[in-house]
Parts: sequence; C-alpha cells; structure tokens
Amino acid sequence: MRMKFFLLSAAASLLALSCSQQSGGSDTIADEKIPVRKSPFQKLCQYWMVTDAASPTFRDIDDDVIKGVHNLPGIVFMTDSVFVENPRASMRYGHFTYRGKTIDARFDDGTRAEYSIDEIEGDTMVMRRSEGRQVTTLYLKGDQLFWPDLAHNPYTRENSKWRFRPSRPESAGELKERLKECVRFYEYLFQANARSESTEVDFDGLPTCFKWYEGGILVQGPSHLDRKWIDCFYSEEQAMQARQMIEDQLVNNKYDWDTTQSNWLQQTADVLRQIHDKM
Repeated sequence: MRMKFFLLSAAASLLALSCSQQSGGSDTIADEKIPVRKSPFQKLCQYWMVTDAASPTFRDIDDDVIKGVHNLPGIVFMTDSVFVENPRASMRYGHFTYRGKTIDARFDDGTRAEYSIDEIEGDTMVMRRSEGRQVTTLYLKGDQLFWPDLAHNPYTRENSKWRFRPSRPESAGELKERLKECVRFYEYLFQANARSESTEVDFDGLPTCFKWYEGGILVQGPSHLDRKWIDCFYSEEQAMQARQMIEDQLVNNKYDWDTTQSNWLQQTADVLRQIHDKM
C-alpha cells in the first residue's frame, strides 16, 4: 500500500508522516556494489571528520562563534582522485595521488600539501598534513559512507555547486535550478546513509533550508532560516525568494510515500527525488 506524503512549511502544522579512483589505476569501484572488504584506497574514499588537531590552522578548528554558522572541519577523498577539504565549512577542492601511506595533494588555487597516514584503525585515522612550513596532525573519524557511483556523491563539484554564492543576482529560473541541486544533494546524502548501518543523518555544518524528522520534512521559517544556506545566494533577499519557492513547491504538490519501505532514510531519499523531478 502507498500513501500520499505531504510536506508543510514552518508556518503551517507538520502532519504526522513517515517521512578516487587513482588516475590510471585499476582500483575501480564506480558502478559496482560496495564490497564487504575494502581496499585501502576504497576505505580512504569516504567523509572524514576532524575530531582534534595538533598545531592546527584556522581551517582545522571547529568554529561556531557566529550564531547560526557552524564550520565543521573534515575532508572527503573521492574515487576520481578529487578531494575536498572542509565540505561542511569553506570548501577547498583539489586533486590527489595516493601511494602507500602518502597522499600528494594539489589544491585548485595552486598550493600543494602532503598528507601522511600515521595510523588507521577501524573508523579512525591519524594523518599529518605538511603544507609549506606548517605541519598539522589531524585526528579523524570516518562516517562509513561510501559512494561506489561517483555521480551520486553529494560532495563532488557538480553536486555541490549550488553552495557557491553567485557573482550576480539570479533569475527565477536560476534560483529554481539552485534549489533543485540543493534537493538532489540531500537525496544523495540520504541514499548513502540508507545503505549504511546508520539510523540517523549528521547534518551538522551543512547549509540547509529544511528541518528533518523521522516521519516528515519541514521548511525553516524566514526568521529561523539557516545563515549558511542564505550565504549560498547572492543576497538575503534572493535567499528568501528561494525559500518561498521551495515552500510553494512542497505545499502545492503531493508526493508518494512508500509505506512498504521500512528504512526511513530511504523513504526520505525517495521523496526528495520526487521533489526534484517535479520542480
């Protein structure tokens, strides 16, 4: 049996709903099911959260000084040898090569760094980053989320481009496309969590206009709109315009909620896909 899934804005009541591969390497995992045993390269390609750091730079510090803006340090290595530093803060992309316990990194701004894996055990890793004269020891925890299909990795440049503030005001059509990319980003994030053993999703530090529940999705009200999400737009006025667009989209449409699906994370991902396709 299937039931209709309604999504309401913050101004309304919430219904009770069940809501890299190395260049030239042979370690290809794209379009394959995730194996039970992962090679060192496959294990590297996940989201790593910085839990502590010795001799940190400003990028390695968990910073929530500014109300509503939480910069959470971390790093994601991807199967196409692209990586992003601080995907939940000020994103910095680059390319990497992986040899044994050494990772050579070249950032898009032309700077370079070398990461040396000192220790990796279970879902924890200790890594030293040498960048110029700065040597930082990073203590990291992996989230056990893997994307065998790179196209569905939310942290790729393509899937994260909605987070980069435009240099000029956007038209209604361009705002709609940015919103669609935002919805798709979270669809892919929920998909990965649904495949894992996770029972909840960590959204800390990610820009969003949504409030997530096991059983529903809510759009944040104008006075509570996430500051980091607002900063993805040219101006606060455009962010409010986009918020109204997604509210209208959710209130004026109905979405199928598959009650035969027991995993609420997959249920939510399926509804997000429908939202994206109807926009």
